[in-house]
Amino acid sequence: MVVTDLAPSSDSIRAPEHHIPAELLLDYASGTLPEQWSLVTACHLTFCPHCRRELAAIEATAGAMLEDIAPQPVKASGFAAVAARLGPQEPAAPAPQAATDDLLPVPLRSYLNRSIDTIPWRWSGAGLQSYALPMRKPRGGMVSLLRVAPGAGLPMHTHRGEEMTLVLSGGYTDAAGAFRRGDVEIADGSVEHRPLAMLDQPCICLAVTDAPLRFSGSFGWVLSQWARFSA
Repeated sequence: MVVTDLAPSSDSIRAPEHHIPAELLLDYASGTLPEQWSLVTACHLTFCPHCRRELAAIEATAGAMLEDIAPQPVKASGFAAVAARLGPQEPAAPAPQAATDDLLPVPLRSYLNRSIDTIPWRWSGAGLQSYALPMRKPRGGMVSLLRVAPGAGLPMHTHRGEEMTLVLSGGYTDAAGAFRRGDVEIADGSVEHRPLAMLDQPCICLAVTDAPLRFSGSFGWVLSQWARFSA
């Protein structure tokens, strides 16, 4: 069963070494980060004490700046008008909590609505399976779980837009280094890579893109067209 891939292992309690950039944490804190990028960020935060401290510092700085702003009198009717335009407000999402070693991150579980061992994986190439999350995404973009067999990998590719990949189980390597549970990699059109799963167990990742991948090599055009129309 796939669930065994997520059981505690010798490296499951390691602190991530690859983090969310400060500018994305700032957008996350301000609520301006798109939903798909926010999901990856929230999941990474459950693994990463370093980024949780960075986020807390950003929020504290923003709070201090607000306290320095001189209050201005507001008419009661003005507040009522703003509230009416905003409409009913959803309760604020709880702050990310540290992940337990044997469970998927809480933010991801709310999208899956199923256990990891009942996911209907879709064949997406030799040694590669995928599952698209039920989330709105840009045309040609991707919000998916990927399951890569040990030693297998994605074809060589670059990016038409941006890509965020968070490792949930196992790990992979590419030209940028080694990525294990909790690590996040961000790539764009300046990056060409071929992620390969490590040999000890399948690699399960959460991958988000805002545009189709651009595959290289002799079958690059064919793969790019397939990715474009299957998104």
